[in-house]
Amino acid sequence: MGFRTGAFAKIWEITPISDTSTKLRISISRKNKQTDTYEQDFSGFVLCVGISAARKALSLTDGSRIKLGDVDVTTKYDESKKMSYTNFKLFSFDDVESGTTVNNPEPQRQVDDGEVEEGSSLPF
Repeated sequence: MGFRTGAFAKIWEITPISDTSTKLRISISRKNKQTDTYEQDFSGFVLCVGISAARKALSLTDGSRIKLGDVDVTTKYDESKKMSYTNFKLFSFDDVESGTTVNNPEPQRQVDDGEVEEGSSLPF
């Protein structure tokens, strides 16, 4: 399954970075149907980005399970060190134990019901 939207992950370590980011060490495994054992697809550090995702990540405990929501992977090459760095970001997730969803939605504007009020000064 790997690191992708919809994958289930186990939390191994939680490290607060700032108000808008929390670092998680996670692993993702899949079941081998032939041997009936689990094989690791991904293991690494993921940065929870955004106020709500970072705060929700702090409420998790070691051993918690989550379902990944919006994710991003970027790679940066540092020419002076001749090294490539891969960054994994998590913007939303579902806490499998509690069933709650965490995401960073855009603020919604208030919309009226479209009815014209009595005595309004509309030209028609």
